[in-house]
Amino acid sequence: MVYSRMPLNSTLERADLTLSFLGGRQDVPERLTRDLKADEVRLVSRTADGDSALALEPQDAAQARELGIALAKLARELKAESLRVAASGHGAALAGALLAATWRDERYRSTDAWRTPVQVHLEGLTETDVRRVQALEAGITFARELVSAPANHLNPATLAAEALTLEAHGLNVEVWEDATLRARGMNLLRAVAAGSAVGARLIRVTLPARGAARRVVALVGKGITFDTGGYSLKTAQGMYGMKGDMGGAGAVLGAMRALGEVRGAVPEDVEVRAYVAAAENMVGPDAIRPGDVFRAANGKTVEVTNTDAEGRLVLADALAVACDEGASEVIDLATLTGVKVSALGNDIAALFSSDPALTARLLGAAHAAGEYVWELPLHQPYLRAYQKTTVADLKNSDMVPAGGSIKAALFLQQFVTRPWAHLDIAGNALKDEAATGWGVGTLVEYVMAARAETSPHE
Repeated sequence: MVYSRMPLNSTLERADLTLSFLGGRQDVPERLTRDLKADEVRLVSRTADGDSALALEPQDAAQARELGIALAKLARELKAESLRVAASGHGAALAGALLAATWRDERYRSTDAWRTPVQVHLEGLTETDVRRVQALEAGITFARELVSAPANHLNPATLAAEALTLEAHGLNVEVWEDATLRARGMNLLRAVAAGSAVGARLIRVTLPARGAARRVVALVGKGITFDTGGYSLKTAQGMYGMKGDMGGAGAVLGAMRALGEVRGAVPEDVEVRAYVAAAENMVGPDAIRPGDVFRAANGKTVEVTNTDAEGRLVLADALAVACDEGASEVIDLATLTGVKVSALGNDIAALFSSDPALTARLLGAAHAAGEYVWELPLHQPYLRAYQKTTVADLKNSDMVPAGGSIKAALFLQQFVTRPWAHLDIAGNALKDEAATGWGVGTLVEYVMAARAETSPHE
C-alpha cells in the first residue's frame, strides 16, 4: 500500500499561492476585503510570480483549522503545487487541517492520477511543531488508506500485514491467528469470522515505555473489514460502504503510527498497547446463526440474536484480553450503531465512560485535536433488555433501535474490569464516501498528555 504525503518544508523558494493575514497587509484595497469572514480565504491577486490570498488571522485553533480547509480548497481550484502561509498563533492547527484536507485516494484509478506532492511552508513553525504535524498527518493518512481500501484488497490477513509495517517505526507487532485465538478463549471474535474464508486476526501493537512502565494505555479498535450483516443480512443500500466498518481499527493503528514517530513526546513511563479485532462478517456454511451461543474470553456466554450486531462481539473479546493483560485504562473506538448517527449526526462522536477522570482527560484530548465528542449515559436499567429471554448470560441485541447506542455500550461494559471509555464513531469515520481518520488526533493527544502518576492503579 502506498501512503501519500504532503511535504511540510522549512523553506520555499517560490510559492504558487501565498496566504497572508489581513493585519500584516496594508496594500490591499478595502473593497477586496469587505465582509471577510473568519473562516474564509479570499483570492486577491494573480500574477506571473504567484497568486495571493488573504484571511483574517485565526483567533483560536478551531478558526485555524477552518482556514486550513478553505486554503486546501482554493489551492485545488488554482492547481497550486506550492503554498506559503504567513505566521500566526495557531500555525500547527492550520497546517494539520491543510494537510488532511488535501488527501485524495487515487490508488484504484486506471490512469496515473498521482500529482507532484504539494509543497507547503508555514512561517513561524518550530521544528517540534513540524515534527508533530507531520507525524499526525502520517497517522491520519495511514488510517484513511486502510479504511478506504476495498474489501477485496484489505481483509483481516492483509490488514495484519499492513500493521506489521509499523515495526519500521519502533513498534512491536504480534498477530494472533485461529490457534492462539482459540487458546485465549476469544470465541466471539472467531464466531463472527466463521463465515469468511480468511478467518479472524487479533492484531496487537505495542509502543514500549522508554523507562519502567508504570501506566499502560490500551486502545481497542473494531476491525470489521467488510460487514454483510451475516444471516441478518443488510439491504443492498445498507451494505454498500461497509468496507468502512473498520474505522475504529484504522484510528487505533493510525494513532500508533503517529506515536511511533513522536515517541519522545510520550511520557517515558507510559506504555501504549493497541488491540485490533479483525474479521469479515460474511454468509457461508460455517457462519453463525441467530440463536447460537458462544463463550467469550472472560467466560461470559452470549446468545447471538442478531448477526448484524457483530462489532460488539469482536470488541468484547478484545476488551477482555486488554484488561486481562494489565491495562491501566482502556479506550475503544468503533463504528458501532446506526442510531448514534440519528442522535448526534456525523460530526460528533458518542462517548460512554465508566470513569469520570478518564472522561475528563478524553474530552480534553478531543478538544485539543479539534474532534467533537458528546458524553451519553450508561443507563444501567437498559441492560436488562439484553439479559431477559435468553438462554445465555447476555444476548447481543434486543432488536429494538430505541436506546441502541446506550445498550451496545452497556454490553461492552460487561467485558471490562478497568477504567474504560467507548467512542461510537459511526458516521464520523466516513464523509462523502471518503475515510476521515477520525479519532487519530484524539488518541494521540490523549497519550501525549498521559502521566503515570495519574494512573488509577498506582
